[in-house]
Amino acid sequence: MKKIKTNNKKPQQKAPMKNSTKILLYSLAGVLLLIIIVLVMFESKSGRITIRNDSDYTLEYVKAFYVDAEGAVNDDVMLFENLQKGDKSEILLEKIDLSYLEANLEVRFKFEGYDELFVDAGYFNDIFNGRISLSFSNTEEDKVLLKIKASPGVLPSPQIRCDEEHVVNLAEGYVEE
Repeated sequence: MKKIKTNNKKPQQKAPMKNSTKILLYSLAGVLLLIIIVLVMFESKSGRITIRNDSDYTLEYVKAFYVDAEGAVNDDVMLFENLQKGDKSEILLEKIDLSYLEANLEVRFKFEGYDELFVDAGYFNDIFNGRISLSFSNTEEDKVLLKIKASPGVLPSPQIRCDEEHVVNLAEGYVEE
């Protein structure tokens, strides 16, 4: 005959959580919620284009618009006029659908006393509602460094790439690669 063993052990109970552990968990949850709110705020901001002239030359105008293989994508031209040394100007941008167009940002500019020049910058192949910044700064005599950067938002997109630098040779009238 078999003996039946009785189990006199009590079921194990979980140890109560310490107050410091609770505070730590609530703090982490609060920080995570704050980060999510900040990311949502950054993503929901409207797009804009900013031009900064830190060169010693006056910009008569800067025109920017999207082009694809067939020409201008739309009739919206972002125009900035009479930017003196140290000036900064911004325009709000509307959301634009550049999906499957493989578009570029064409930037045409004219310094006072010099010919108009242009560059095609970046690769835009998605809906764009981000920020674009153009910055002109001195490099050498009669040369200006043009930086063009576009950002679709907090999270980068492989379908939108634009982070370029061009040296503008004003004396010769061309843009160096």
